[in-house]
Amino acid sequence: MLNRKSGILLKASYLRVSLEYKPGVKQTTSGPLEAGIAQSLLRKTLIVVCAYNEAKALPTLLESLKGRNVLVVDDGSTDGTADLFRRYEATALTHSERQGKAASLQDAIQHALEAGYEIIVEIDADVIPEPSSLERLLDYLADPSVGAVSVRQIPVGPPNVAYHIDELIWATLSSGKRVQMSRDGSSHLGAAMTAFKPKYLVSVTGSVNDDEEIGQGLAAKGLRTVFADDLSVFFDASSSVGHIMERRKRMIVGHCAYPKSTAPSMEISVAGLAVFKAVLEAPRRVIWALPALFVECYCRLMAWRDTRRPLVREKYRRWVTTFEKNHTQASSPDTGAA
Repeated sequence: MLNRKSGILLKASYLRVSLEYKPGVKQTTSGPLEAGIAQSLLRKTLIVVCAYNEAKALPTLLESLKGRNVLVVDDGSTDGTADLFRRYEATALTHSERQGKAASLQDAIQHALEAGYEIIVEIDADVIPEPSSLERLLDYLADPSVGAVSVRQIPVGPPNVAYHIDELIWATLSSGKRVQMSRDGSSHLGAAMTAFKPKYLVSVTGSVNDDEEIGQGLAAKGLRTVFADDLSVFFDASSSVGHIMERRKRMIVGHCAYPKSTAPSMEISVAGLAVFKAVLEAPRRVIWALPALFVECYCRLMAWRDTRRPLVREKYRRWVTTFEKNHTQASSPDTGAA
């Protein structure tokens, strides 16, 4: 949730990127789309925000998305989130009670397919995407071999211990994705803002890490999931080290649900190189490498303990069976479609 100080920092970062960005210039080798193609893809693109009690954070995001095709899935909010839809002319799907992120995303995918959308851009309610990021995401998805794109996730906040550890963790994730891209031409997807082609997905089955489920489902269809290192979203850094630990443990448990996770942190060789590159990029981060390593090791131990519990093992066994069944049913890529 965006507090006042972090909101100011986010807006400052947003303004900085606005001034640096030059319309029509894409910082990748493929070059920008022609205007006509970009507009055609924009009309076929639905921006999805899954929200639960996000009345304070949503206005900033929805303001930045004015004029776009936006769908907000309100997952049983009780704080007035639903009152924001009409003000910002966003389409809304509302759950009478909370059903969870997977159910919200599944409803959004179904709505997009029924309405004829070819691309979904899923954005977390409490982030701010940099200007013109939507158009630039479409540059990647115009490639028929690409099924999904994720962007850099940059935390902002007061420079306390939690912020510095959090910043190093997210910088290492971005560094790890760059390593994967240079090695395979494909990378682990990330949350915060992800664009994907929904027609190749049967369903989202309820993994803790829905972004990884989407990525693995698309990879099973022979599609690449790429990392747009030239695009960023900004969000509040964790408020405490305890919050970082809680989030990391949950994510690691989610990664462990897969027979082979694509997360850079789950590949020892990639993780080690990613940390080295992240520190090399900003040497001041070396001060926080040891505290971040302690946090990571502790969270892995706690996650390992949780996954040893019989009920958790059985839950993930059923989930993996459903996941594998679903992602052998979706349609195969059409090389002529975006």
